[in-house]
Amino acid sequence: MRFNQNIMISLRRFKSEKVNTLISLTGLILALSIVTIVLVFILNELNYNSYYKNKDRIYRVLNYNKIENKYWATTPYQIGQLAKEKFSEVKAATHQYNIHNTQFQKNKEYIEEQSVIGTDSSFFTVFGIDILQGDLHGFEETKHHILLSSSMSKKYFGRENPIGKSLKMKLNNLIYDMQVAAIFKDIPNNTSVRSDFIVNTDIAFDDLEKNIITSEDEVDLKSMKEAWASVFFTNYFLLESSVSIPLFQEKLLKLGKEYSNSKNKYTLSAQSLNNVYFKSGGYIDNHRTDSGDLKMLFILGTIGILILIIACINYLNLALAQAITRLKSFAVRKTYGASQKDILQQLVIDYCSLSIIALPIAIVFAQIALPVISEMLGKSYQLQIDSNFLVGFGILIALTLVTGLITAFATFLRFKQSQLTHMLKGAKEGQNQKFTLQKGMIVFQILVFIILLSCTIVIQKQVRYAFNIDLGFAKEELVSVDIGNRNKDILKQKLLKIPLVKSVSSAMWLPPTNNKMFVGVKRVDRPDEDVSVSGLFVDYDFAKAMGIKLLMGEDFQVDKHQSGVLVNKSAAKALGLTDIIGEKTSFGIVHGLIADFHMFSLKEKIPPMLLSLSPSSGREMIIRVSTKNIHYTIAQIKRTWESFENGHPFEITFTDDALNELYQSDIRFSKTIGMLAFIAILIASLGLLGLSLFIGKQRIKEIGVRKANGAKTHEIIKMLNKDFFNLVLIAFIIACPIAWYAMSRWLENFAYKTELSWWVFVLAGLIAMGIALLTVSIQSWRAATRNPVESLRYE
Repeated sequence: MRFNQNIMISLRRFKSEKVNTLISLTGLILALSIVTIVLVFILNELNYNSYYKNKDRIYRVLNYNKIENKYWATTPYQIGQLAKEKFSEVKAATHQYNIHNTQFQKNKEYIEEQSVIGTDSSFFTVFGIDILQGDLHGFEETKHHILLSSSMSKKYFGRENPIGKSLKMKLNNLIYDMQVAAIFKDIPNNTSVRSDFIVNTDIAFDDLEKNIITSEDEVDLKSMKEAWASVFFTNYFLLESSVSIPLFQEKLLKLGKEYSNSKNKYTLSAQSLNNVYFKSGGYIDNHRTDSGDLKMLFILGTIGILILIIACINYLNLALAQAITRLKSFAVRKTYGASQKDILQQLVIDYCSLSIIALPIAIVFAQIALPVISEMLGKSYQLQIDSNFLVGFGILIALTLVTGLITAFATFLRFKQSQLTHMLKGAKEGQNQKFTLQKGMIVFQILVFIILLSCTIVIQKQVRYAFNIDLGFAKEELVSVDIGNRNKDILKQKLLKIPLVKSVSSAMWLPPTNNKMFVGVKRVDRPDEDVSVSGLFVDYDFAKAMGIKLLMGEDFQVDKHQSGVLVNKSAAKALGLTDIIGEKTSFGIVHGLIADFHMFSLKEKIPPMLLSLSPSSGREMIIRVSTKNIHYTIAQIKRTWESFENGHPFEITFTDDALNELYQSDIRFSKTIGMLAFIAILIASLGLLGLSLFIGKQRIKEIGVRKANGAKTHEIIKMLNKDFFNLVLIAFIIACPIAWYAMSRWLENFAYKTELSWWVFVLAGLIAMGIALLTVSIQSWRAATRNPVESLRYE
């Protein structure tokens, strides 16, 4: 009965204090929404690869290249079979080869799909993926069997039983008539090895034959199944339960040495699947497996908690301020026999109930906002009922109750410190106090906002720096297109006939890019010493088309060169070249010396680079165009490109598009931090508005007296705003060194970086000052313009 009465008292208080209730509720909803989204993200990330039944026993094979000082996640195709034969520890082995630019027919239209892998039937044994329909019988005997995920089965066959049905697949301009052999359970997004279409390994080799990049004109891929040179597959082992990993690592290392030769050296090791996502930074993986960032998770989690703390501070500040006006009601209840326990219970119900009201609304808001924020973070996580949700929901309930309990106990302590006689007389204890605790909490709120805003500005400044820095090539007039299966030479000649096209060339990939190829090249002055050099196979006129500065010698010319290399300044130094032009390297004679240019991200120093002439290796075509009538020129390029039969849609890439892709993670990071900074200042502003409302009421008599004695409106506003101005100033002084330290550490990730300018922090401080003073001034102006007679009569 008493509990029901307390609930009714709380509801009446919420109704009588509408403004404060609305401010507190809005802040809590926003904060809990952000915390919900952050929890979904963090829990999905931390549970990466937990879907696989055998995750603790699955290991990926790595190869360490001593010359490059890098780990490769792709290893020889034969390793799996050899390991099963030689090592009793290996229960099963499988491999993965990602097949790109694959299309499947639906209603006479071909749809491009990216999630296609080539593997064998052991894939399902190793990863423990469930087959829902059909079976794997005959999967490895014919390359015309295909396995679909449940969602792709519905996409292409609807409610029909797809087993035995035909599905046409287009790959490298060839049509494969595939037969659906089985349907497997959808693999979640938070997994390193996932696919919607699984085909036989033979199709993977078909794709390799068309797309392998080499300086040789022809490659015998039939022998590559037996040869250790085919380092294009990611190999996985399923180990027995009680295996000594250190001993197994030693066996794997010996296996690599056994099959090494002077040209290819293998230093093999096994990496637990549990470590693949978070501990593969810097590893080279042709399949571009997702990689996680624990630092990012820590940052997001910390910011989420800080935003919740900001909302709690608002809640607590307003509660403590209102407690001064509630002391008399507490005193009356105590006089009529209420114990301190009863009053504490009332306070707990008051503040916990508001928190609990906010939680379901916050979850609805999070559900609505999650798709947008997931896209911002580069993920596709959803709020769904599963083990992650139950864990997250439990954490949310705990945080919600803790928020209410902290506020209730803080208010109760204020009550205990007050004298009963003073409360009964209606004395407003604390009215003349300087609200030291509240001021400290306000400083904390603004401090968090200034730090977040400073970080956002610095990150955006670095991204702009990356876009505007001289990359070492003339990026303004460059566009690129995928050559596909078109005849490169004919396409090039047709493009050169377009009036506003200046030059055309091609390469296996174009800067700026994340694609990398490192080769070991012997120093010219010390032939016994190998140097790791970044390699790139290019076509004729590459330096000219890219606008790379030629320092010595000449670019590749059709009528003059059949082979050879161009080297950048860093490579000339690393390889010990003296005369440079005409000197012979293990990749050919040097025809030209080019200036250093940024092939990769600014996070890396420009490496020694060797451009090798190999016209047949061109995958991407680079076209230098005039900026005059650019739209017409692009239309002409498209028309020429489409004159060749090919099912792929026309996609043209500008250098800025490539830069966007290269710095996508940093751009996302900037947007995320900026959004969280906005939420933080919004919640803090609500708290400042609520507190300014309370302070205005507390000082209403003082304002009336000052107005009656001739004080001007702007003087009253200045008086009321002075304390808040000082609080922002204190927050700014504390925030600057923290933000500077955080951003100086972040910029250490870049070999080429922007300056950490002083104006960034001043700007963040001024924005915080402006928002805070504007928020407070709204109520200050209303209080200052009130008729003094009404103020005094009201008081």
